[in-house]
Amino acid sequence: MASFSRGLAPRFLLLVRQQAPAECAAAQARLLLRARFSTSRLLQKAARSPRPAPKTAPKPAAATAPKAVPAPASKILKPATTQAVRPATYAEQLALKGRTLLYESPSHFWFRAGCFSSATFCVSYTVYQYWTVILHPPEGLMWWIPHAFGAILVFMAGMGAYFVMGAGRIVRSIEAVPAAAVAKQIAAKATAAAAPASPIYIEVATRRMLPFAPPKKTLLAPEEVQLPFRMYSVFAGRGPEASQKSMSMAERVRAERAAREAKIAERKYTMDHIMTAPFRDAGKAFGTAFGGIRRSFSREGFAKIQLGKQEYKLDVTGGWALDDGRAMDRLLPVRPNAMRSR
Repeated sequence: MASFSRGLAPRFLLLVRQQAPAECAAAQARLLLRARFSTSRLLQKAARSPRPAPKTAPKPAAATAPKAVPAPASKILKPATTQAVRPATYAEQLALKGRTLLYESPSHFWFRAGCFSSATFCVSYTVYQYWTVILHPPEGLMWWIPHAFGAILVFMAGMGAYFVMGAGRIVRSIEAVPAAAVAKQIAAKATAAAAPASPIYIEVATRRMLPFAPPKKTLLAPEEVQLPFRMYSVFAGRGPEASQKSMSMAERVRAERAAREAKIAERKYTMDHIMTAPFRDAGKAFGTAFGGIRRSFSREGFAKIQLGKQEYKLDVTGGWALDDGRAMDRLLPVRPNAMRSR
């Protein structure tokens, strides 16, 4: 600053000297006074002001890490909670497909025919003997004969009731129905203590005791239909399709070839013995009829299945079950101690 002030003084003097001496004498004096006064003030300010610190080269931006400014609590974004996707249950899968047939019984024509014919015979015998022996006994009949016939008639009436009741309460079909398709029926039968909603409901069609009555259809929750045992243990391994599952490809080809050859041989035998074909067909029909009538006495091949609070009969010797009975095992519970009660 001192050097700067020293340089200004000669410059002001040169400017003053270039003007005319006569006209600018007073002006030169004023300029000199001002120049001296300004230089003295500049020197005083320079003495008072501190010297500036030497400038250093700025550090690179990478060296100084910027401080993270904390965001307000209201603007902090919480991570979205990802819920695990629950796989669809077997009941939900069936509900998406619509109505699904789980079980269909075989034909019970000869079984019911045997029940009704046997019941008709027993009831007819009871009525006839009661009218002729007990109500109107013939003359000269011993006194003990009506009493003996009374016991026989009670037994025959009981047999008639046994056959009639055997023809009813047979499960004809079991279907899985989506809850949306039967929403009105569910709402009509719902109570305050109703079970939790299920994606499907079970519709069971059963045969009545009357010979030509239409089947009765009952809509139940899955937990109300209780099986006596696992159905897969009964229906597994039936039919040619089930036996081919455990075969290799070469074994399947040989089995199919053998089946075709057997069918060709049977047809050839039928055509060569055409006169005896009606007798063979009659023998097959008689065997089927005899088997059905025999079952009306023994009741073999039926398992007791519980629908709500009542027991019905499920044919396990024939019929068709979805996935060899696995579908019913997945949807319906097994009644505890069912095998012990049989």
